[in-house]
Amino acid sequence: MFKRLFGRRNDETDLHMPEVDELPNIEELFEKARKAAAGEGEQAPEQPGQHVIVVTPGRMLMFQPCPPPGSMPSSQVASIQQMISPKVKRNVAAIAYTELSALTSGISKAVPFFGFLLGFAYIGHAVWVFEGHPSALTAGCRGADVLIVDGGMVPHLQKDWMAIASSVMRTPEIYVHDRATYSLRKVS
Repeated sequence: MFKRLFGRRNDETDLHMPEVDELPNIEELFEKARKAAAGEGEQAPEQPGQHVIVVTPGRMLMFQPCPPPGSMPSSQVASIQQMISPKVKRNVAAIAYTELSALTSGISKAVPFFGFLLGFAYIGHAVWVFEGHPSALTAGCRGADVLIVDGGMVPHLQKDWMAIASSVMRTPEIYVHDRATYSLRKVS
């Protein structure tokens, strides 16, 4: 646990599956995360508004606030809306490197597509992020319409991760983010 909390492994060449707290009630934790991401249930009282919810390996919920409504430039909003239209609210799950030390030293380095996720939440989608550990893969993908996976984490996921994820998603649409080209590639 000490290494998980204070380790300095956030270099993209040093990505790994973090050590996680395996909980018997993991489905309840992710239900709580989905509700918080949708603006229901638990909210961050000191930071009202829309949030991206990060489920840490220690199974805490981190509320990452979006910019205030109306504060993003319209050109940025338009590009996000081209990726996922805001007309139908979608559940967006993401698998990324969520080790606490990496998140606190630079969330955009740990999750290189974090700006996309903030944008999706800003336009009204429910967005949550987790590491993709086998003990949480099913619960973390349950009810998602879109899954975005950090390409740097793919080698650390279980071999059948796509089949498991798509079996519990509402409408399986899976993308892998390429760290080198900063692009999304549809894989389902």
